[in-house]
Amino acid sequence: MKMSRKKIAILVAVLLILAAVVIQAIWRPFAHRKATPTGEVVLDIRHPDAVIDSEALSRLPRDILRVPLLHDVLTQDFVDYYEAANTRLSAEGTLRRLAFEHHLDWRDELMRRVFDEPAHVLLWRSPDGRLGYWILSVRRNGLAKLLQGIGNVAASDTQLSQVAKLSGGVPVYALKLAVGRTLLFATKDDRLVVLSAPGVLLDEKGGLLGERADAVSDMLSSGRDDAARAYSLDAQTDTPKGHRLVVSANYLSFGYQAFFSGIDALRFDFSPNGNAATSWRTSALIQPGKLPQRWNSADLWRALPANAAACTSLPADWKEASALLGKVADGGDAAAAIGDGLTGPAAVCWYAKSTLVAPVFVARVKAQDAASIASLKTALGKTFGDVIGAYEAKAAKAQGNDADYRRLPVTMREQGAGVTVWQRPVSARSGTALSSKASFASQLSAERYFPVTLALAHGYVIFSPDARLVDDTLAVLDKRYPALADTLAAERLPRTILTLVPASAAALIEREAGAALPADQEAIFRNASRTHLTPKLRALAHYPPLSLTLPQSLPGSTGWVPVEWWFERAKGDAGSANAAADAPVDQPGTEGD
Repeated sequence: MKMSRKKIAILVAVLLILAAVVIQAIWRPFAHRKATPTGEVVLDIRHPDAVIDSEALSRLPRDILRVPLLHDVLTQDFVDYYEAANTRLSAEGTLRRLAFEHHLDWRDELMRRVFDEPAHVLLWRSPDGRLGYWILSVRRNGLAKLLQGIGNVAASDTQLSQVAKLSGGVPVYALKLAVGRTLLFATKDDRLVVLSAPGVLLDEKGGLLGERADAVSDMLSSGRDDAARAYSLDAQTDTPKGHRLVVSANYLSFGYQAFFSGIDALRFDFSPNGNAATSWRTSALIQPGKLPQRWNSADLWRALPANAAACTSLPADWKEASALLGKVADGGDAAAAIGDGLTGPAAVCWYAKSTLVAPVFVARVKAQDAASIASLKTALGKTFGDVIGAYEAKAAKAQGNDADYRRLPVTMREQGAGVTVWQRPVSARSGTALSSKASFASQLSAERYFPVTLALAHGYVIFSPDARLVDDTLAVLDKRYPALADTLAAERLPRTILTLVPASAAALIEREAGAALPADQEAIFRNASRTHLTPKLRALAHYPPLSLTLPQSLPGSTGWVPVEWWFERAKGDAGSANAAADAPVDQPGTEGD
């Protein structure tokens, strides 16, 4: 049956709305919760924060659940959430209304086919820190014919209008979905590009932003963009197999790239031909020249206490980190001396005996001669006194001068040869120690406090808001407490970059959730936590310890390297099902220890 021009136009609008829903509804975390700004948005068009290449975006949530651990933790609710999101349901209702009012002869299968189209998505962070800005590129067979009459519709439609023209006279249209939410789209031949907000392409006056306009024109002409070059990727074909997700390390580190020197991005590849355990593979984009000591973390694992809930090694750039420290310290000289005195990667660990806000940090000292240690010791003591602490109203009153900014004093003690410990109490409702048990309780401003502690000992610098974790680390260095290295495979020790003990991590998170949701103040959220979060945490707790490792040898230049996931075999538990998992979970056929 030949379709009229009006029906073609309406069907085109339907397809465009559905393409938008792929991102706005199915990928709800990437959607805007606030009104879309009318001015230019800040982003680097040549270097997105994340990239998704998918054979079918609608299948991505279900394919994520093919990872056994994620399947047990996320369950079917993860898929149902995206398939039953309010935005998608309201969009489908609107489309059905349009079909009814305009007597369109199409079925719900049309929506499913649109969701199943191959897609290439570039994403950038928005001011609230989420991946709120995006560009979606798809290739639609036969779409060009449907779009031939779109210009006539835009001339008279209240929701659809032409707002600009790209090179070659390609029109750019704005589709208003709701108040404060407008999408832009452009088509050429059989390609369609959709943008999440006008400010991604247009300035405040509605003019094209030159570099971004050129990028969109290239995407329409060739389907290519600079994301492949930015992340050293092979150019993706128009019909990708499975999924490929790339996220920049700068985005994952909340901008603290100085603590992740040498890591540019993480990549997750899904192959539809793999089994449940091997469908997903993980890679890291490494710049070997920026990795401290080639990211050898063995010394750190030998210094940290055993029984950690989670630990990760950080390939820190100490020069950049000291510059950051200098911005919050009174003087930059001491911060620079600290940066010059440290070397290699750092490590951070969380323990179930403490809290999520009080991990322990460990780093190696560069030089071991007496003069260098003395210089570093002076810089650490000064910086600790300058940076650590908060205003204590009662302490100020006790000193008899309310006008002064008053903090509790820093105590310094020598614990044997080569061990110096600094400590300052800081009042906080979420502190790890009870104020009532402290000798200085009358000067504290809250019922709890952090015994913030820094130590220089045996070639290591140790820091934590919880003094107990520093004491445990000192005990490891004195051979009085087991080290984390004792629980890891010796041959993988240098290249282990992350460890996780699901049972300890689950217990820590469950306890922290309970503390954050007191029964007398947050009864509704506490009940929701018990109903939905607690069962998933307990499912997670049944998994054996997990570690991530890099290859034993790293490439000589920037490139992607595989990240192997290992389930550690528990001692004395070789016959259990979990023990059999002592091999890389994304490397089928590899022998375990």
